[in-house]
Amino acid sequence: SSHAPFRDACRPPPGRGKDGEFYAHTDGLVNRAAELLAAALQPHAPAEASALFEGGAAFFSEVLGMFEYNNIDVEVPSPLGSLFLARASALDAAARGGTTDAPRAVAELQLVEKLLREKEWVMGCVWGEETTGIYAADGIADAGGDEDGMTDGDAAMAASVEAMGATGYDANFAQQAMSQARQAVDQMSFQQLLQAPWPALHGIALFATVARINHSCAPNAKIDFPSNSARLSAIALSPLAPGDEMTISYIRQDTDVKERKQQLLEYGFVCNCERCMSEDSGSIRKANKRLK
Repeated sequence: SSHAPFRDACRPPPGRGKDGEFYAHTDGLVNRAAELLAAALQPHAPAEASALFEGGAAFFSEVLGMFEYNNIDVEVPSPLGSLFLARASALDAAARGGTTDAPRAVAELQLVEKLLREKEWVMGCVWGEETTGIYAADGIADAGGDEDGMTDGDAAMAASVEAMGATGYDANFAQQAMSQARQAVDQMSFQQLLQAPWPALHGIALFATVARINHSCAPNAKIDFPSNSARLSAIALSPLAPGDEMTISYIRQDTDVKERKQQLLEYGFVCNCERCMSEDSGSIRKANKRLK
């Protein structure tokens, strides 16, 4: 498994590089965290705490760096979508049954629809993947995004920030945006409300076995979380023969070789997989033709 001090392993914020200010801030966070952890461990395990932190924060920083390099994204689908769909189906059947339960079923269906409309309105009033919890599959933008991976929500955020200007907040603009979101939700049918996505759980985790799987830009497997649990599955994307190495992609696969190599430098290696070698050769041939 790869490892490095946390300052080298972690990613800088979007739009900036790792300059002196970034390193100073990162080292400060790691040092402070190491001090707090050492203080918490000292009363309960003084010998172990002394051994772990006798060199200051260096070992702790390496552990954080190892986790940064080897963790994977966790995505667990929300169970609420299927729950509401099943409940709505049962209520609809009861409402159409003509029994004494029909009025109650109709009333509950109205409550379900009201709740779902409110949920969609709230989702429409927040922007981007980090707030909605709805991410593009496998890091690739869906039909609502553009070629740079920007979703409709991200675009709305960018437009709103530009419209608000330096003040950072415009009550009239915010009210207008919420009103537009409400109008859009009011036009949705009940079936559309039931089919609308719910935010998934997103996090990070460390699985020792998965951390040993190497990268390929043309992987033969992917990692999936099939149910609401801490378990994962490795699913083959192509036929695997005994002895074949299983590979997964650490990054988006829909970018060119130059961008992929740049992204993979964050993992501490230069990718020389079959796809990269092929695309590199193609780029060289095209460059030579232009020179001629």
